[in-house]
Amino acid sequence: MSRRDIILRAAQRASEVLDDCGAMQRIEQGYTRIDPFLVAAQHDILVMLRPMEKLLGAFLGDTNPGILVNNQRPAGLVHMTCAHELGHFFMGHESTADEDIYYGNNAQVIELEADEFGYSLLAPRKLISLVMKRKGWQKSDLWHPVVLYQLALRLGTSYKAMVWSLVRHQVFSYGDAEKLLRVSPAALKRSIFGEVPPDASKEVWLLDESDKDSILEPRPDDQIVIRLKNHASAGYLWQTDCLSDAEGEGFHLQPVTVLSENVPDDPLMFGGPDTMDYVLTGGRTLDSGPTEFQLTERMPWLPEGEVLSRFGSKAKFEGLETGLTPYSRAQLIKVSAS
Repeated sequence: MSRRDIILRAAQRASEVLDDCGAMQRIEQGYTRIDPFLVAAQHDILVMLRPMEKLLGAFLGDTNPGILVNNQRPAGLVHMTCAHELGHFFMGHESTADEDIYYGNNAQVIELEADEFGYSLLAPRKLISLVMKRKGWQKSDLWHPVVLYQLALRLGTSYKAMVWSLVRHQVFSYGDAEKLLRVSPAALKRSIFGEVPPDASKEVWLLDESDKDSILEPRPDDQIVIRLKNHASAGYLWQTDCLSDAEGEGFHLQPVTVLSENVPDDPLMFGGPDTMDYVLTGGRTLDSGPTEFQLTERMPWLPEGEVLSRFGSKAKFEGLETGLTPYSRAQLIKVSAS
């Protein structure tokens, strides 16, 4: 079987799975990614998250199929690993263990199929196009590493996986991919945060007005930066709205210190003097539903004064704790009750 046949077969199967389980309906509600844990639960596949020394994941193809995923990895790699193991299930493979999920052309057919299935499940062209439309990004924007990084976060994949997904969709050439992959994660995060982030191992989400209707899914310890219009010269500053859920949930807003003189020609920096970046801290609850936060732009010494602008978005924080996923726990409870 040629590599082209493998790609087509796996992509077709992933498309069928997405259609059968109604995964895009979740996107219509405001979410921005396909949740592989939900897909697994809809097909009665238990998913266990746990630390593992060498393995990224494993598929157990018994009468009651199951998936193990190493949760001591970034969220994007955790999601992609689960999607890869789902590929083993949906492509009819036997039990297998994976120390890697990014395979070259010389890998076994079952690994190539699972690899292609995972990419096609989490980053289908229609989802990439939909998220880009929401954000107002054009195709040319994808060559900016920070935009590509933010697209990866919204689709729940790693930066590396996002680059190779766009190679598969013939947006990038292999040469483009190699150039983009030379940008380090630390440089990407520093360019957004304006200084070395408090913990460079955590992801940095950059939100703006285009995220107002989305439900984002960061991890609780991810850093959230919000880029908003700046009217500080007129005395207006952004703050959490005391009448919204944001303050009640413990959210706090503070300006980000910007590195302007140290990296004036940094090609990763973007934005402009008419915007200001704020970091959103606190409020990282792991409840069942999305948490809404509302921000208002007003003169801080006039709390009851005019509101110049408002911004709101939602976040459903994903814990990825050791044990069965919430979907799998609910699955077991349902079976026990029946």
